[in-house]
Amino acid sequence: MSNRLVTIIGPTAVGKTKVAIEIAQKISGEIISADSRQIYKYLTIGTAKPSHRERREVTFHLIDFVEIDEHYSCGQFARDAGRIIEEIRKRKKIPLICGGTGLYIRALFKPLHGLPQSTRTSKEKLILLQRKHGIVYLYKKLQTVDPDWAKKIGPNDKQRILRGLEIYEMTGIPLSRLIKKRRKISKYYPYYIGLKVSREQLYKRINHRFDAMIRHGLIDEVTSLLDRGFDPTSNALRTIGYKEIIEYIQGKLSLDQAIGRTKQRTRNYAKRQITWFNKMPGVHWFNPDNPGTINAIIRTVNKVCIK
Repeated sequence: MSNRLVTIIGPTAVGKTKVAIEIAQKISGEIISADSRQIYKYLTIGTAKPSHRERREVTFHLIDFVEIDEHYSCGQFARDAGRIIEEIRKRKKIPLICGGTGLYIRALFKPLHGLPQSTRTSKEKLILLQRKHGIVYLYKKLQTVDPDWAKKIGPNDKQRILRGLEIYEMTGIPLSRLIKKRRKISKYYPYYIGLKVSREQLYKRINHRFDAMIRHGLIDEVTSLLDRGFDPTSNALRTIGYKEIIEYIQGKLSLDQAIGRTKQRTRNYAKRQITWFNKMPGVHWFNPDNPGTINAIIRTVNKVCIK
C-alpha cells in the first residue's frame, strides 16, 4: 500500500468533515482528525465534532481523548497518528487525515525533532510552580537555563515556556540546542485535497454555524464545564467560542457581544488558515459545493494513493 496519505485540509467551516465522510465511505476508509480542539473531552458543540450518527457511519480517531486540563503537543499528535495509520492498514482499511490544524499536519509529514515525551510527573511539577509563582517566574527561570528559547517565544507563551523548562529538566540540555539537530524523516507523504469556497460564502457559513451552536446548547455545555470545576483559563477553554461564552456567563459580555466576537475571531482564524494552506506546495483544490467534486476526488485518490 502506498505511503502517500489522502489529507483533507481547508479553513474552519468549509465542510471538511462532510467531504471526508463521503470519501471514507466510498474507499473503505477511517478518518484521523487533525484538529487541536476536537481532541478534548467534553468540548463537543463548540468544536463542531462529528455527530454520533456520523461516527457510526465512519470510524474517527483522535477525537475526545484528552482531558481539558492536559497539554497535548503536535509531536504527540504525529506519534499517535502514525500508530493509528498502521493499525488502520492492518485492518485493510484506508487512513484519511482530515483537519485544519496546520501544525499537526506539518508534524506528521515533516517530523519534529526527537524530543523526549512529556510525563505527567514533569508536567505537574511545573504546573504547580506556575500556580504558586506565576508564569513570569517560570519565564525568568527559562531565561537562565535557555535564553535563546526564551527570546524566541516571549514571556506570554505559557505552553512553550513550560515545554522549554520540562525539556531542560529531563535532559539537562537546552531545547534551543536540541532542535538544531537534524529532523527525523517521515515515512508518510501527503496528497493534499484542499477545500475552498469564496470568502463571502465561508464567512456566511461561519456565522450560521455559530448561531446553530448557540441554538443547540453551547451555553449549557459551557455552564456545565464551569460547574464541574474546570479552569476557565485552561488552554482548552480558551478556544474560540468557549472563551467568549465564558465571558458572557461571567457577566463581562452581553450575549450579543459574545456572539459577535466569536464570529469575528473565527473569521480571523479562517484567514490565517487560508494563508497557511495557500503556502503549502502541491495542494489540489476543490470547491465542495460543485457537483461532481466528490467523484473527482475519489478518482484522484484511487489513482494516486491506493495501490
